[in-house]
Amino acid sequence: MVRLFQHRAGHYLLLVAVSAALFLPNLGGPSLWDIDEPNNSACAREMLDADNWVVPTFNYVLRVDKPALLYWLQILAYQTFGVGEFAARLPSALAALLTVLLTYEFGRRLFDAATGLLGGLVLASATLFCAAAHFANPDALLNLCTVLNFFAFWQAFSRRQGAWFLLGGVAAGAGMLAKGPVAVVLPLGVSLLFLAWSRQLRVLLSRHVLGAILLGTLVVAPWYAWVGVETKAEFLRGFFLRHNLGRYAEAMEGHAGGPYYYLLVLLVGLAPWSAFLGLAAWYAAGRRGRADADLPLRGEGLPPAYRFLWCWVAVYLLFFSLGRTKLPNYVVPTYAPLALLIGRYLERWRRGDVAPMRGFVLVGLGNFALVGVLMAVGLMVVGGAVEVPWLRGQRLPGLEAWAVLGILPVAGAFGAWWWTRAEKRTHALGVLGVAAVVFLGTLAGWGVAAVDAFKAPRPLVEAVRREQDAPEIRVACYRYFQPSLVFYAHRQVWQLDSDEQVVELLRYPMEVYVFLPSAEWEGLRERVTTPWRAVARHRDLYRNCEVVVVTNR
Repeated sequence: MVRLFQHRAGHYLLLVAVSAALFLPNLGGPSLWDIDEPNNSACAREMLDADNWVVPTFNYVLRVDKPALLYWLQILAYQTFGVGEFAARLPSALAALLTVLLTYEFGRRLFDAATGLLGGLVLASATLFCAAAHFANPDALLNLCTVLNFFAFWQAFSRRQGAWFLLGGVAAGAGMLAKGPVAVVLPLGVSLLFLAWSRQLRVLLSRHVLGAILLGTLVVAPWYAWVGVETKAEFLRGFFLRHNLGRYAEAMEGHAGGPYYYLLVLLVGLAPWSAFLGLAAWYAAGRRGRADADLPLRGEGLPPAYRFLWCWVAVYLLFFSLGRTKLPNYVVPTYAPLALLIGRYLERWRRGDVAPMRGFVLVGLGNFALVGVLMAVGLMVVGGAVEVPWLRGQRLPGLEAWAVLGILPVAGAFGAWWWTRAEKRTHALGVLGVAAVVFLGTLAGWGVAAVDAFKAPRPLVEAVRREQDAPEIRVACYRYFQPSLVFYAHRQVWQLDSDEQVVELLRYPMEVYVFLPSAEWEGLRERVTTPWRAVARHRDLYRNCEVVVVTNR
């Protein structure tokens, strides 16, 4: 695999092709996933409709959850491709593709071109990284800014060219516009830890560090100041105090987790390549890491390349593990350094520079195959082919058919074992790479879309649109609300609080549509004295109940 692409242009071609195959097919097919995707996407659409690039709103109320960079990029995509799922997700897909290319360049400078290539391929075909590329939220953008920031730092450190800090400042500022303070605080913590470990804190005395701070401030300050003025500081209070400090201090929205939460997330998120994470970590530490002689930059003890990657991973894992609110996407910025560590181990193994015991190699390949087995079993359980009592009747019929994809990692592991026995390790890595890309690409492009039939908001709103007579209508919900209702209805969705409000709204002289669980409607329909009609019904994936739309027309 590596020998076929000896030059940077060939490497870029391969990485772009793989990334495009993983991130772009059927990108706009599935409806938006509640709750984050429609929150962000409807916010961008409302800003576009209002021709307001400063104040974010959702359901026409100030939204303080996130800064504006994602919204701006979604607006540009809407203007180019039209408002829809494809345009909403396109910024994330393109950011992920750029991150793969940047990771490749990072790997070239930390180690060599082959390691960069393998690291980029591992990253692109890691499960949760690929998922982030399909998701309309700021995580892919933050990840791109983070990797660019660290790339610039490494260039400044390794080449003793302080001007690279300026690029890091711009990247940190862009990250602050994408997600917030984590784009600045955590890279600063990683850099300080690495420089202290390397006894190189004097690097920060470069005049370019001050320039980086000024550039970053110029990127960040105008919008934060403007939105603060426009909202009388309400956005700033809500964003910094509630959605940053508050999330760290308390578990919000039920998103809690134990101390090992993120270790489990990494095993799932890096699958199928997490099968080699243990061996990669083993050969990137202690004397085994020091034995890696073919490094562009060396020093006493563990080589700086390994030192830097370990600092990167450790600071992020420790920081988010100490926080009370835990979500899998928080540690997406650790995927690039871990992909490079895995890529470096695979390259050293390919060349014969490391020789793990045959049993350990078989365990790694067995774990690669296990990813396919577990996925197949999971889909059969969810699809109803295998009965599990604790699912309490929640089934998604038809998903069991996709379990056949589980054979791909199994076949890839078997093919890699075959070529390993023949001492053709390049062929073995090629088989693993093809299996990972085809497996994940098929799931991401079409397998996930199979779940879409079980989501209620888009088909229910489409039914309303077919029934609608008047240009102006009222849309409301009662004891059922998903943010995607706002995106697809393209209007404000009223949230009702009582049976009386439902009854009263259905007496409204304007055309009205109310979304509510069918069980709730059966309990109050006798109280409605005006004519009504059920427009549509649909089972909802999120609430596991049937949702009905009732109109007074």
